Amino acid sequence: MEETKLSLAEIHEELLCQLRDIVAVCDRHGIQYNLMCGSLLGAVRHQGFIPWDDDIDLLMTRAEFTRFREIYPRECDRRFELTYLNTWTPRVMNRDPEKAAAFTDFFILDPVPPEGPRRKTWFLRLHILQGMLKRNVDYSRFSLKNKALLFVTHVMGLPFTTRWKTRRYERLSTQIKDGDDLCMSNGAFELMMHIWHPEQFAEKITVPFEGIPCLIPAKYDEVLTILFGPDYMTPPPESERVAKHLDV
Repeated sequence: MEETKLSLAEIHEELLCQLRDIVAVCDRHGIQYNLMCGSLLGAVRHQGFIPWDDDIDLLMTRAEFTRFREIYPRECDRRFELTYLNTWTPRVMNRDPEKAAAFTDFFILDPVPPEGPRRKTWFLRLHILQGMLKRNVDYSRFSLKNKALLFVTHVMGLPFTTRWKTRRYERLSTQIKDGDDLCMSNGAFELMMHIWHPEQFAEKITVPFEGIPCLIPAKYDEVLTILFGPDYMTPPPESERVAKHLDV
């Protein structure tokens, strides 16, 4: 049977249903979140989706996500579920497999070890676990060096169950209990390496995202400059305006 593929317009429609549901639960319980990465850029530059984007990115502190993880499964629209699937990043997805191409990613802020060898080792261990967890890798997207690293870590992960690896990943992510140096501990590759500070996300403002009132950091300019550079309001060349997940 031929696999059903959603168009980008259908993915956007499904993502907005997810976003409305997530925001409603967060608003009811005072759970703090903000749009992040491409969704934050979309909110500021397009007042909604970057036209070629195909997912939604949200950010929470570990404490806020722990509350969300407990409450959301009880109160969400029954079409949706919060799942780790086969990755280290928690996602809200539709239970219908035909709509699985549309998902909302949750990035989590965790304290990092003090600067120095311990921090470098901590990041290395997380990167190794990411490689161990990855499945169906599209090696064409990576340099020769990274292809080799991905292959080696993938093979390292084969003897272990996904459950064991995700538990190990979360245990390592939450190893450091406090500190003002934070990272998105479940961000992929270089995204995880950005060091953030609580004051960058402490104050939030509400902006429309395709008509849905959503929270973003009041210091969005600082955050977006770190993520995308000072010219983030300028769209990339047309050749780079491609969806990240549609063909993955």
